[in-house]
Amino acid sequence: MTAPIVLLVNPAAGRGRAAGVARAAHRALTTAGLRVDVHETRARGDEAAIAQDASAVGARALAVVGGDGAISHAVRGLLEGEARGGARVPLAIFAAGTGNDFAKSLTVPVHHAERMAAHVAAGATHHVDVGFVNDVPFVNAAGFGFDVDVLQRMRTPGLLRGTAAYVSTALGALLGYRGFHAGLTTDANGMRRTLMIVFANGRCFGGAFRIAPNAQLDDGALDCITIRDVAPWARVPLFANAIRGKHLSSPHVVFRRSHTFELQFEAPPLFETDGELQQAPGREVTVRVQPGALTVIA
Repeated sequence: MTAPIVLLVNPAAGRGRAAGVARAAHRALTTAGLRVDVHETRARGDEAAIAQDASAVGARALAVVGGDGAISHAVRGLLEGEARGGARVPLAIFAAGTGNDFAKSLTVPVHHAERMAAHVAAGATHHVDVGFVNDVPFVNAAGFGFDVDVLQRMRTPGLLRGTAAYVSTALGALLGYRGFHAGLTTDANGMRRTLMIVFANGRCFGGAFRIAPNAQLDDGALDCITIRDVAPWARVPLFANAIRGKHLSSPHVVFRRSHTFELQFEAPPLFETDGELQQAPGREVTVRVQPGALTVIA
């Protein structure tokens, strides 16, 4: 019997919009002649367990209906499943989140169920890179500093959700954020006061920001964008330029591209990977890329 497509559905994604996307994806995949097994998440992080199972049974593909968080957890499961001797299972995305940042860097019709299903049926794949902060993987971006502060503030429920909530919260926090001291071990200036450091595999970030406009998912490198501390009045235009991807020319922004970075902090930092908050165990952090670690439907 032909291996199934595991359709992983996060019903809470996109403020409930995922349910409709899942129905359209299921219909399109079966119409394309594919056998589909549907698995819905019930709790945060279920995606990883479902993805591990998909790797263990050698699924034809793992099709995720959800946003960046669901995709990130699913990728962790696929990597863990492969490390445990399972099959490398291609990832397909039927975008149903609010930001869908990782999907923006893929050249596939993730918002069109029938066309995406046709790509899955055709079976064409492409290898893309996966980043790691110490041993925590990410597929789109990881960040330290201001973006972590924004995510912490967003834990308090508000009227807005998704990209609108992120942008609104970021603007509200921008003038008062005090920054942090950090530095790359290769930086002769040592630790400096900084607003944020982002390591980007994909181009977009926070739903609205083109944080790494020239990043490529398959170049074996990460784009590091460091935004130095600036006067409060200069922060708003700087971040406005980041929405358009025009911030890299600012004298307050340092851009580097490499496969490995070593960082030092005053204290073990909080950081985020694909929008998920994490705690580093020590003051020294390694950020690296594993080229071609993930297979996607292309």
